Amino acid sequence: MGKMKHFKGQTLGILCCLLLYFGITAMAAPAVEGNTDVTSVTDGTVSADYVVTNDTAMEHVSLTLSYDKEVLTYLSGSGGDNFSGNGGNGAVQLSSSPNDTTASFSVRFRGKEDTDTKIEITSCVITVDGKEIDVLNQDGSVPSDEEAVEGDEDDEERASFVIDERTFYVRRPDDIEGFDSVHLDIQGIDSRALKHQNLDIYVVRLRSDNGSYRDDFVYNPETGNVIPFVQMESGKDDVIFIEPVEGGYTPTRYSYVDMPWGPKYTIPAYKHVIIDGVDEIFDDTNRYLVYGINQDGEKAWYSYDYDKECLQAFDDMAYQGEQNYILDLEESVEGMRAESANLLKRYDTNMGRRLMIILALIIIIVILLNAVVLLYLRMRKMQFPESEEEEIAEELETTTTNRRKKKASAYITGNLEENETDFQEPEKEEEEDDIELEIIDLDDLGEEDEK
Repeated sequence: MGKMKHFKGQTLGILCCLLLYFGITAMAAPAVEGNTDVTSVTDGTVSADYVVTNDTAMEHVSLTLSYDKEVLTYLSGSGGDNFSGNGGNGAVQLSSSPNDTTASFSVRFRGKEDTDTKIEITSCVITVDGKEIDVLNQDGSVPSDEEAVEGDEDDEERASFVIDERTFYVRRPDDIEGFDSVHLDIQGIDSRALKHQNLDIYVVRLRSDNGSYRDDFVYNPETGNVIPFVQMESGKDDVIFIEPVEGGYTPTRYSYVDMPWGPKYTIPAYKHVIIDGVDEIFDDTNRYLVYGINQDGEKAWYSYDYDKECLQAFDDMAYQGEQNYILDLEESVEGMRAESANLLKRYDTNMGRRLMIILALIIIIVILLNAVVLLYLRMRKMQFPESEEEEIAEELETTTTNRRKKKASAYITGNLEENETDFQEPEKEEEEDDIELEIIDLDDLGEEDEK
């Protein structure tokens, strides 16, 4: 017996030595740590830091926080490689791809009042070797009553909805004041839901396929759609956001948009459309028009300020009156534009005609001037020969007259019977003029005179 005890002791000693020699590798579970209790200061900045750790490198990290939107307003987030973050309306979604064993995030808020508040880590999912791990459940957290009761049920037997490319399954809802638990046929599957005690409003609880998101949604049995469950106060009314009636009344100059809500969800809403040059109504890009129902069952449009997170009734009568005024103004402006265009067209037509007439007159005047110039030149050309002929005729007449005078003075007088020496020779000038001498017989002249 003593030998057996001695043998067991030696065996344990050897095992201990082997473990100490080769070392012991302790597998640490993934964990998330960060600020949960913070102090808010009016118009001051509140910062919170969070660290996610794992024993092996994490391919992707997704962290979801929730805060009191009555006390804090989300400003910004940061951290890690390929970081993305958004928040508002009481929720913040942060993610990164660290490819490391540690991922750090930082969030900044603006305080609305001086008080202490809490920031809860509602979800933390990491991806390791292509597999998603819920850090909150892996680090020893206790599953909720819903998960404990329904954890063994198969998701394939549940009604499901696809939101932001992720499948959400209907789960047993938590209690909500003013709602009663009922069974509802959703997609042909008997599902648990909540029904408002006075209104035909149904609320279902949805959980994502990886367990990261668990939220309440308003279910519309007529369309089969779901939107995030939002219950807000507007004056004395307690308003629940619902899906707008398809084909129902929508205020003019509003177009459909998806209003972001939380990290992954959207709510159907409308946003005002600006028409440049005519519509001078100020359009706040963070104001949306949402459809809601109050505690009396009255459905109406509400104006929601995304930044201030406040809701107020939409005064449709005042807005429509303003729009009618704008439409009348547009019609008058369009009429004035049409009239101006018509006058401009008439003016262009008249000016065109006048220009054509002026151009035709200019052409006619140019033609007439050219004709006058041509006629004038032709007349001058015809007058030049006449003047030359007159000068020649005058010269001939003068020459003839001179010749006749010279002839008369060049007659030779004398007796034919006398010697030829009695004749006088003509002057040299006459010879130069080539005047022919004529011999006159004086006896013949005397006989002619006697006769």
